[in-house]
Amino acid sequence: MHPNLFPTIALLLVITALSLIHFPSSSYADDEQYLNCSQPFDCAGIKDLSYPFWGSNIRPSYCGHPAFELSCSDDAPLINITFMTYRVLEVENVSRTLTVAREDYWNTLCPATIVNTTINFTVFHYDSATTNLTLYYDCPISTTTNLPQPDTTQFGCSVNDTDVSNYYFNNTVLNSIGNSWGACKYNVNVPVLESVAQPASSDSTALQEAIDGGFLLGWDANNSLCDGCKATGGQCGCSVASMKIVISFSLSVATLMEKKGSSISN
Repeated sequence: MHPNLFPTIALLLVITALSLIHFPSSSYADDEQYLNCSQPFDCAGIKDLSYPFWGSNIRPSYCGHPAFELSCSDDAPLINITFMTYRVLEVENVSRTLTVAREDYWNTLCPATIVNTTINFTVFHYDSATTNLTLYYDCPISTTTNLPQPDTTQFGCSVNDTDVSNYYFNNTVLNSIGNSWGACKYNVNVPVLESVAQPASSDSTALQEAIDGGFLLGWDANNSLCDGCKATGGQCGCSVASMKIVISFSLSVATLMEKKGSSISN
């Protein structure tokens, strides 16, 4: 064999060997952006937030889950869940719970639009400490006579500049007065903490305080996977394009490790 063929053969063998090696689709540049997610952030008075939360102009979207975007420009963080805005009153990362209150009921029992509470049950769930209050709006006078006291709370709202009768009852009273409340024009469920549901029937001030105190939501945004990643020095984020939770390992690790993903929903 001609001696000049040996370098050519050796080069072909090297190229063939390299072609058989699997390189992760992500590059160091892709991984590097997730280093921006390493520091916790503050949002409108709530401190040390991290994955799955993020907020425009304060933390990149790829650092969190699509369903956990926060608005931080008000006196409390706001989160939109299924087209309804909530004030975030407290975040417990260990138990993965949020205390939230409906923004449209904040400091008022008379929202512009009367609608039931909506929750994205793909990533959120009601905590066992949460229960519903049912408020009745625009009730006929004939249904509001001889109501039991003190377990009946009446509050005033105007509809088309006309004062109407609106009520909240605790469950005991509601069961005893039967179905007559079907004559009320509207009824709406507003979640509160179970511990304040009964006292809320004492007067409209207590009712407002119960609603403003918020209720507990649990969340599941693949945090177990994220916790395991952080324990190894990695960072968590989200690729909206691929709809996957992204686990980006520390770039200080000598061996480039492949990203791991888990499908997400929002």
